Amino acid sequence: MGERDADRAVDDLRAGRPVKRGWWVGGGPWWKVLAGLAVAAPLAAQTPYDDALAAFGRNDYERAARLAQRAAAAEPQRGDVQMLVGDIACATATGGGPGALAEWRKCGTAYRRGIQLSPDSLAYLESLAGFLEHAPRAAGGDKDSAFKVAEGLRARDAGRGTYLLAGMLSRGTPAQRLRADSLMDALGQAHPADFAIAFRVADYWTNTRKPERALAAYRRLVDADPDNVLAQYFLGRQMVVMKVDPRGAQEHLLHATGVIAPPPPAGPIPTFAVGAPWWRLGQTYELLGMPDSARWCFEGALSLNPQFTEAKLSLDSLDRRARGHRAH
Repeated sequence: MGERDADRAVDDLRAGRPVKRGWWVGGGPWWKVLAGLAVAAPLAAQTPYDDALAAFGRNDYERAARLAQRAAAAEPQRGDVQMLVGDIACATATGGGPGALAEWRKCGTAYRRGIQLSPDSLAYLESLAGFLEHAPRAAGGDKDSAFKVAEGLRARDAGRGTYLLAGMLSRGTPAQRLRADSLMDALGQAHPADFAIAFRVADYWTNTRKPERALAAYRRLVDADPDNVLAQYFLGRQMVVMKVDPRGAQEHLLHATGVIAPPPPAGPIPTFAVGAPWWRLGQTYELLGMPDSARWCFEGALSLNPQFTEAKLSLDSLDRRARGHRAH
């Protein structure tokens, strides 16, 4: 695949014209030219921790767990390594299965060790609160303790603590859900110029299934910082989920498709999975009735992240519909 072909394909994407399938096969690192950016050579991880983090980002939990354990054995005093061990164990545990309880216990142990090593980390306290809320009691879960951690975090950082506490309350009784909404409304009003807090407010409305409020919040984020890749991605994603203006959603998602390695979470600001912008872009083409372009995007997402389950499911669904049309 030459750069001229890639440039033409990018132009087709932007203009909404169908894109030919499979032009990266045998064509080398297609994403370099597809992004229309000067992208550096693929990053080569230098340590077991870096490798574990990369594998975790690809949802390859088994490999990530092996590498993280190796990193923890090599550097037992690193809090971030311990937290990664816990993150991988928690992600594995949520998948269920006969070993889930052991994974939950491993998660709790690693999180507590990470906090011992880095007691000032607010992010680590957030992770521990999540474990306490969701883990079974037999593995150390305790919702009352989770609320205490959240309240303590709120006293140290109003934005992060309120978001965490409101998220927990939103999964409780009707009265607790009302309190959660009130807390987030008040937080946003008290810090209108704080970009990180605004991101958390938008994310809260998304998580609590209030799509109109989420859409308005993401629009404000993009208006405040049009160059922010995460703001552009999450606005595009929200538009796709709501099936609102797929052409407009494409403009926002294309800001993020050139990002091969998504930005890491920065404090309270979330990030996206490797390949997610391409998957969401493919969904816009489905909404527009352009299955070849949708397929191209889904396959692109899987090229970046072969473990991306959602992209696999979308591609399988597209294939089933195509076979059904041919049968008729």
